Amino acid sequence: MKVVFISGPHGCGKTKLIKELLEDKETFVLNDYDIKFVEELDTIAEMTTFEECLLRLYHRFYTAEQALLKCKENQTDKVCIVDRSIIDSMVYNKVEYDLGTLTEEQYRKLSEISKNAMKIIKPNVIILNPDAKYVVEYLQQRRKTKAREKRDFFCAREDSYEYINNMHKEYERFYDDNNKVLNISSNDKESIKRIYSWINNKK
Repeated sequence: MKVVFISGPHGCGKTKLIKELLEDKETFVLNDYDIKFVEELDTIAEMTTFEECLLRLYHRFYTAEQALLKCKENQTDKVCIVDRSIIDSMVYNKVEYDLGTLTEEQYRKLSEISKNAMKIIKPNVIILNPDAKYVVEYLQQRRKTKAREKRDFFCAREDSYEYINNMHKEYERFYDDNNKVLNISSNDKESIKRIYSWINNKK
């Protein structure tokens, strides 16, 4: 079984992309381990930015290891999809540092952990990275529906154009990483075809 991570800024359409891929039950399965931090951890709002970044980073590292172990034990040709990767933490951490919410020392520690985790995991990652304007417009519309009211309250500052645009630029830095990364800008049919082609070229 292969493991493929889906990354991208919040509001980019990852959930829809994953759902569409999972409709092909012969090819894809979803990694069944995840923690929804805002819903499951009542104390997350009291954490510092550094504490939250560190927690999410270790969670993504563990989730990746857990998925890889699961796939070693399951000898099939299917593809295990994991929502988010170490790359997401690297992007969020850099944006927080650029915005001044992480100190240089805090960012250094997070970066060291991230780089070591990347060497261990060596992830195959699909980065869904639409134009920042599109993402912000989507987040504004979602906020009106109150579908994720608790999350929208705690993470409001992350939905600004400045934050999302900074993320967009940081994700671009990971493009074309020795064929370990596939970058797409939408979850349309053409992008789905590219995903299949990319996956089929993986050993």
